Amino acid sequence: SSSSSSSSAERCRGSAGGRSEGGGGGSTAISDEQIKQETGISREDHENRNQFNELPNGKIKPSPEDKTIWTDDDGRPWKLNSEPYAAYHQPNPVAIAFIQAHLGEFIPYLKVPNLKFISPNADGRYSEIVANRYTGELIIEQNIMGTFNFATDAPDAMIDGKLPTTGEHDLWDVIPHNKYGGGYNYKYIAAGIETGSIEKGPIVLAHLEKMI
Repeated sequence: SSSSSSSSAERCRGSAGGRSEGGGGGSTAISDEQIKQETGISREDHENRNQFNELPNGKIKPSPEDKTIWTDDDGRPWKLNSEPYAAYHQPNPVAIAFIQAHLGEFIPYLKVPNLKFISPNADGRYSEIVANRYTGELIIEQNIMGTFNFATDAPDAMIDGKLPTTGEHDLWDVIPHNKYGGGYNYKYIAAGIETGSIEKGPIVLAHLEKMI
């Protein structure tokens, strides 16, 4: 699920190996029932969230009037998030990816490889995809792939290019990710695509960059 600000970098799901962070160990461990009581999201709901994560129809490409709004073959808009907000979706550790994302604005060969997009579903909740900027492939590695967001209180997300760090997104998306054990237990990659059912993500970007 989207984590949308550097201020949440320390408490959100960053670890040296990716986005995952255990829900606690030893005497600090809490039960699934306690997590559900805190967030309203069960482990089953959390691990199956990506069955609601819609993919673009065909490939998305930047719109002429706004380079941060990409559209698919149906004209559905997908908002490109600024690259620091995609730090949790990179192969490098989060702290390094966050710095790299900022430096990449000025030093092209330091750009992070993956781009993150969000798009509202018909019910107002947000689908999220992560794709490699050079190959256009959808990222399907569980610990860094895009994950569906249950939050509905983000009416400006397509303007801001991020989901808020408070409210429903924190309660229903970020905290469950942290406390249910990070990004290694999702049952789906996206709607209709079960985890492990494909070895390589489909190409979802029409506009590719050349690697420097």
